Amino acid sequence: MNPRRPSLVGRISRRMVAEILLRKTPLSGEALARETGLPKRILRQAIVELEAQGLIERSAVAGRDDALYSVRGSAAYCIGVDLGGTKVTTAVADLSGSILAEATEPTDRRGGHHVLEQIRDLCRRLAATRKIEPHHIDSVTVGMPGVIHPLTGAVSLGPNIAGLADLDVPKALGRLFGQAVQVENDVNLAVLGETWMGHAQGCLNVGFLALGTGTGLGLVVNGKLVRGASGAAGEISYLPVGDNLTSPAALDVGAFELEIGAAGIVERYKARGGAGAKTVRDIFALLEAGDGLATRVIDDVAHVAALAIVALQAALDLEKIILGGSIGARPELVQRIQKAIPQIFARPVDIAASALGSRAGLVGAVASAMSKLHRQYAGLTGTAHEDFFPELDLAGAAE
Repeated sequence: MNPRRPSLVGRISRRMVAEILLRKTPLSGEALARETGLPKRILRQAIVELEAQGLIERSAVAGRDDALYSVRGSAAYCIGVDLGGTKVTTAVADLSGSILAEATEPTDRRGGHHVLEQIRDLCRRLAATRKIEPHHIDSVTVGMPGVIHPLTGAVSLGPNIAGLADLDVPKALGRLFGQAVQVENDVNLAVLGETWMGHAQGCLNVGFLALGTGTGLGLVVNGKLVRGASGAAGEISYLPVGDNLTSPAALDVGAFELEIGAAGIVERYKARGGAGAKTVRDIFALLEAGDGLATRVIDDVAHVAALAIVALQAALDLEKIILGGSIGARPELVQRIQKAIPQIFARPVDIAASALGSRAGLVGAVASAMSKLHRQYAGLTGTAHEDFFPELDLAGAAE
């Protein structure tokens, strides 16, 4: 008999019970037995061990012989951060997945280490509002614009915040927080946010196309977040779409971004003789008022976006594509893209505006931080992407 097998069985059974309770809570012991399929003896032992760890709790209900069990949210906490060029937003959540508090403030204009210290201080102040001590924060994820190299932590192609490209951001944040900090591209986190709490729940193949000042793409393929060899997967701004493919500007920011980014849309309007709009918002206001030139410009933008989406579908066969960002989520554009795609692609494409809007990145940061939290405690997992559904590490489980 393998002397390590009981430990493996106990680990797996605890994980099964905890995962069920993370999705459906509270549940009775009888309901847990049905959901897990575990023998009563093993189920009881798993419950006892999870209670001893402080991860689940029971409550008696009048008129019931069987207690109800639920995840004990206060057993651990995590923090998600969404760092942008103009503001930084953070949220604290407990082990059960409840977001307890959020806070936002302008991004420190000095950039670099000043911004990283700002993140730490904002997180501590937010936790203090819920009377959570810093050492009780067991997991932190920070989302930011740019490419984060998965091995070196170097940040590139993120021009909105000065000085970050000169730092090893994960290492610097680790020193400030006194623990390892996960750093992720903000659009990657947006797609995770949509798989957790948005329109892509239950989907294992999803794209999040962000259209705004710039462009970005977050991808979940076969349940795994796609980062690429150097962290640059999803830099869709360099998609060779449009007439301007070889100019220095196209090589610098990307041909697709020149076509469909905010500056490109305004330039398109002006190049056609438009004089009544200085911003994309102005162009959409003219569109709403029935202006013919604004209508043609947004129609063209929808066509360019549709070309990019068809390229994605041809290569990846995604279940759903979420449109986000200050431009991408606008219903006038979403509707036009939905109409444009059947004209150039034979297969249907499920497209929807982001359900989370500007909070998608923050929600994704919390989801990522919570995923790590769940893995730290009895090998728990959470919701629907690769961080939430890791393969079972049998060697680790048997230790």
